[in-house]
Amino acid sequence: MIEAPYREHDIPTFDTLVERRTLLALGAGLALGGCGASAPGLRWWAIGTLGENAPELLPAFRTATGIPVEVQALPWTGAHEKLLTGFAGNSLPDVMMLNSAWLPELTLIGAVAPPAARSPLLADQVAGAVASVEVAGRAMAVPWTADSWVQFYRRDLLAAAGYAAPPLAWSEWMQMARAIKRRQPDRFVTLHLLDWPEPLFAFAAQQGVPFLRDHATRGNFSSDGFRTALGFYKGIFDERLAPVTTGAEAGDTYVAWRHGRFAILPSNATSIGDLRRRTALLPRDLWDVALTPGPRGAGAAMARGTSLAVSHAARDPAAAWALVRYLCDPASQRRIYDITGDLPTRRSAWQLPALRTDPVSATFATQIAHSVAPPAVPEWERIVGEVQLVAEHMVRGDYGVDAATVEMDKRVDRILEKRRWLAERGRAL
Repeated sequence: MIEAPYREHDIPTFDTLVERRTLLALGAGLALGGCGASAPGLRWWAIGTLGENAPELLPAFRTATGIPVEVQALPWTGAHEKLLTGFAGNSLPDVMMLNSAWLPELTLIGAVAPPAARSPLLADQVAGAVASVEVAGRAMAVPWTADSWVQFYRRDLLAAAGYAAPPLAWSEWMQMARAIKRRQPDRFVTLHLLDWPEPLFAFAAQQGVPFLRDHATRGNFSSDGFRTALGFYKGIFDERLAPVTTGAEAGDTYVAWRHGRFAILPSNATSIGDLRRRTALLPRDLWDVALTPGPRGAGAAMARGTSLAVSHAARDPAAAWALVRYLCDPASQRRIYDITGDLPTRRSAWQLPALRTDPVSATFATQIAHSVAPPAVPEWERIVGEVQLVAEHMVRGDYGVDAATVEMDKRVDRILEKRRWLAERGRAL
């Protein structure tokens, strides 16, 4: 067979696919391999709860297109390494679900095939969604789910201390926390696990100071803004408002929350689905959500979310993009929200009643709209890990705030050494 030229933006909408029902009508990019040939299958790697539930999303796609999709569900732990190993071993799937923060690294090694510059898949996106998948000004994947960091709180425990909801300014939040602690001195106010970087980076995102300087070749963690955020973070532990513990030591955080071991659970949209599945443990009227506190009121948080990328080695790029288009359709994004609680990136999906009228998703929508994207450098995952490790040592008493920020910059500068070497010689980064 002689294949026609393929252009991603020529793929019909999913509604059109449903009407046509067969691959022969999909156009040149989805032509069959021969008369009577069956459709080639696609492989899709999906991660976490979404990966576990991905098969529920696919029957309509198979019915409409005849394309079978083999899903491999990956745990978040180890997914990043599996992607890199898959590239090295030439075994990447056709379509990949990604933490969008991994895109700079995967772009650097040539693992992803970008969407067309003016792809309709990049339109109708919430603020900041497209920026989250851009590397050097070009979108390298399609935003799929949006997320950020908010406060899930126990209404009853806050009410007992005289608060209907957590205050949104740091000073007032600390007053509330001390009031809760006075009532229950053997318990905690919040849970900032030491291997969770999100709370610290949320506080830091509110300072309006870049995390990296000198064209992203050096750390900027000794800046006044980051020191302020780190001081607030450290104060929560210094006053025993949060336990000094890691995720491996904490056990089931929802059970601990139900038993009142702490009043506020900072978390992301994953908890929406988790709490739906555990209503017997935590009835909906027992908890609510609030924005992340900031220095003077509701503050920013680090943008989080996932994207869908087509592999550089996709066996049938047109079919792969058809799957991406289907998964990004507002109806599919609504279905995802119903199943897992993951939030959409399409503005039209946010207009659906299930999201528009839900106060929990409305709070997330506000937080997402004020989120800050991480630096688009391949080394960012390593940087976050090193910064959080130093922060843990600080909490355990090995550093003061100033010494911790100096150590963070020292470690980050080592990570960025090659990037700095290239920049000093005028080489492309």
